[in-house]
Amino acid sequence: MVLDGKVYAVGGYDGAGKLGTVEVYDPQADSWQRVASMPQRVTRHAAAVMGGKIYVTGGQIAVNSVYVYDPQANAWTQLASMGTARLTHASAAVGGKLYVFGGWGASTQRLSTAEVYDPA
Repeated sequence: MVLDGKVYAVGGYDGAGKLGTVEVYDPQADSWQRVASMPQRVTRHAAAVMGGKIYVTGGQIAVNSVYVYDPQANAWTQLASMGTARLTHASAAVGGKLYVFGGWGASTQRLSTAEVYDPA
């Protein structure tokens, strides 16, 4: 995802396991650097940018966690959990709220539900 003209790579899978690392690419400097790692390793998660921060939801194996990254503080904070554990889902920030859609649930069921997080 892109925040303040920089590209952030959050978590993922390296062939051996889930990652909690976060790297940021600065196109003006043409360089990558690591920033604060996530408190939890994630893959198959979703992320969205809202209010100058990065929100990361869910992930394998179907967790309901929500974290927010503040680039000014270079720190992660855990927020209220989603009502449903999900992985391979989508998220979007619209109108100051974070929406999470679909994905797969803990018992490998397809989810057709959505949730909304209001930071206020």
